[in-house]
Amino acid sequence: MRITCFVAVLLFASICLPARAQTSPAPADSTTETAAVAPPAHPATADQIREFLALTHTVDHMKKTVAQSIKTARITSAPYYTGGFWDDMEKAALSVDFVTPMISTYQKFYSEEDMAALISFFKSSTGERMLAAEPQVAAMLESTLRASGAEIGRQVGEKHKDEIERLMKQQQHPSTSPTIQLKP
Repeated sequence: MRITCFVAVLLFASICLPARAQTSPAPADSTTETAAVAPPAHPATADQIREFLALTHTVDHMKKTVAQSIKTARITSAPYYTGGFWDDMEKAALSVDFVTPMISTYQKFYSEEDMAALISFFKSSTGERMLAAEPQVAAMLESTLRASGAEIGRQVGEKHKDEIERLMKQQQHPSTSPTIQLKP
């Protein structure tokens, strides 16, 4: 079951990464500019970026993702991570300033003109429709990808069934061969 969930999460993450992400690996130094997107001569203003983030509900989505990740971690964590630990973790993680680093990052890639066009798009009926449909699109994709991940997990598990069963038996019945003890 854990293998199936892991494969589903892996598949979901790999497919749901931003569609416009570059196919080349990211530079090791995040301050390095890529050749594909030169910094704009007139970067988007902080106000434009805040408006864009508000229109697209980006920060709300980020906070929901963080809260869900913490909820999942809480459920699957070792018992010595107490409820108080997770409460503090959630409070601290959700109090992070997401906007300030986003402003400086967006300014490296989007001009005032670019951001004005994006804002106009998301204010248009097509942009509003896209935003309204996004939760339903995401839910459908999640369901489809979860089913795909479960099937992949089942197939790979079946392929390695004998090996897994053998290793499980070894773990349950450790060999009685002598162990070597090293002197300190």
